[in-house]
Amino acid sequence: MNPTDERLHAGAKRTVYERAFSYFSPNWPWIATLVFLIGVSVGVGLLEAWPLAVLVDSVLTTEPKGGWLHGYFLAVLPEDKPGQIVGLVIIGLSLQIIGYSAWMVRMMINFYLNYWGTTRVRADLFGKLQRLDLGYHQSRPLGDSIYRLTTDAFGPWGVVDIMIGTSVAAVTLTVMTAILLSRSAPLTFAAYAVAPLILWSNWRFGMRIHQRALESKQIDADLTAHIQQAMSRVPLSQAFRREPFEFRRFEDAVARSVKALLRLNWQEQLYPLARDIILSIGGAIILGYGGWLVYHDQFLAPTPDGMTVGALIIFMDYLRKLWDPLKWLAEFFSKIRTFEAAARRVFFVLDEPEAIKDRPDAQPLPPRPRRLSFDHVSFAYRRDCPVLSDITATVAPGEMVAFVGPSGVGKSSLLKLMLRFHDPSRGAVRLDGLDIRRARLVDLRAHFAFVTQDNLVLPTSVAENIAYGRPSASNADIEDAAALAGATEFIDALPEGYDTVLSEGGANLSGGQRQRLAIARALVSQAPFLVLDEPTSALDPENELRLIDTLHRLKRRRTVLLVTHRLDSVVDCDQVFAMHAGRIVETGTHAQLLAQGGAYARLWRRQTDDKAARRAKRGAGAGRKGRDAKVATAEQEVAAKVYRTS
Repeated sequence: MNPTDERLHAGAKRTVYERAFSYFSPNWPWIATLVFLIGVSVGVGLLEAWPLAVLVDSVLTTEPKGGWLHGYFLAVLPEDKPGQIVGLVIIGLSLQIIGYSAWMVRMMINFYLNYWGTTRVRADLFGKLQRLDLGYHQSRPLGDSIYRLTTDAFGPWGVVDIMIGTSVAAVTLTVMTAILLSRSAPLTFAAYAVAPLILWSNWRFGMRIHQRALESKQIDADLTAHIQQAMSRVPLSQAFRREPFEFRRFEDAVARSVKALLRLNWQEQLYPLARDIILSIGGAIILGYGGWLVYHDQFLAPTPDGMTVGALIIFMDYLRKLWDPLKWLAEFFSKIRTFEAAARRVFFVLDEPEAIKDRPDAQPLPPRPRRLSFDHVSFAYRRDCPVLSDITATVAPGEMVAFVGPSGVGKSSLLKLMLRFHDPSRGAVRLDGLDIRRARLVDLRAHFAFVTQDNLVLPTSVAENIAYGRPSASNADIEDAAALAGATEFIDALPEGYDTVLSEGGANLSGGQRQRLAIARALVSQAPFLVLDEPTSALDPENELRLIDTLHRLKRRRTVLLVTHRLDSVVDCDQVFAMHAGRIVETGTHAQLLAQGGAYARLWRRQTDDKAARRAKRGAGAGRKGRDAKVATAEQEVAAKVYRTS
């Protein structure tokens, strides 16, 4: 088990909060620095109003007033009044500069911790998604995985940030309350008279904003998935003239997103309005009651330790600062639930069992020519729907074999078992007698170069596309593979040849060109097995003949496995496995199977008759003689080769 797997395995037993913090623990020196700066910011925030209070109560008066904190300020100031005024100005300015600087550094550390911690989350999540089997990915929309990687990955940092912020708020509120009580308990209670309104508004708007945010979040995720699906359906919508329908669906999805955002925005704007009104009410209470206390204690009934103008300034300043810590405390549960939900969505994927993974005692299996065997293999995607039943076959190194049959008989599923995209329900796939489940996955898949029906093309150069499975391939290797795949002609016609950058999905190539590119990619790899799933499905007769010749030349140098329903390409195979309903019903060479007169022979006759009918129909069309002659010639060459072999 690698370190990442060990961490994830251990993480599955911990709480969401512990797991969230674990992604930021490697940066503990920065976290310690952040905590220190938070302490500095809190201290500076509590002291900011005091220079003005000391100035009013202890400097600009003939009878200095104030408490012990005034004495600390005055102790560092000159004895003359002008010097004290300048000193207080410098202290006030210094506190402001220190506060702003600490805030800026705090924000940068926040960004640093956020980005790098989230990078670790995304790395683990992306790695897990790469390791999960095809069944997982096929059962979930692609947009959901993208949303977890791009948006939900911020959940762990949100949990950490809320926990730190709430702790700071609790400390700030405690110290602030203690200072206010030391100056005037009645005025402190008056100041806190608006606290219930603050808590109510935070709770009320916090819940609504939370609900609207969750609604908007889900609609945004649905919109992402819808856009991804809609873009993948562009060729289909164009072919069936469904562009207006797809456009209306897109408009509806965007409209739902806009309405959800507007509902969220209304709550987000009503919230500060309520906050400002409540603060105004609190300010009026403090100014009115505090002003009366100052008038009473300083003029009506002078009291040595009574309320002063400076203390009133402190109360007014602290009232303004009372909102944020109360807001953090009131919104703690709603905010933490939002980020906890996002973190749980991440951890849900990280905790997903890996159906296909290395065993603890997995054996190394260096890539080289080996004997491939299917030992009574059965497989089902669902228990009640078997796809393969009791498949037994052996392929010797260097052989060219084919699995043939109509669509839906399990041919492609058999290939997926070779590469361990799935594991058999019963039986075993073996290389040189070793059950491939006991081999290291990376070694196993290094044995196979796979050409799928999808023919994926990367948005990079032609050369990089061909060398994708073997980045160290030389230009000569790339060009040789392209020549063998019959791709040289169209590559040379591209604006920059092998350096031409292709569009996403190879949209600027034809289906046949994409398939030849995929075959070249498989050929340039040095995998001992070349596996082709319907390799001639998008090729014209001329290039089909060229590919058949290529595969014939590869015999004895590579083990070639074909999965196809077009029988022209299997004539030269050493073995042909005819499949029906998930079973191998016939085995032999092309000639042997024709002589048996079974399922293979019937399929062969049907395809031969269909081709003859198509040629006759094309020959009857006027104005197409030249093109038909070229196609017919190529097909005749294929047929002649087939009949010579049979």
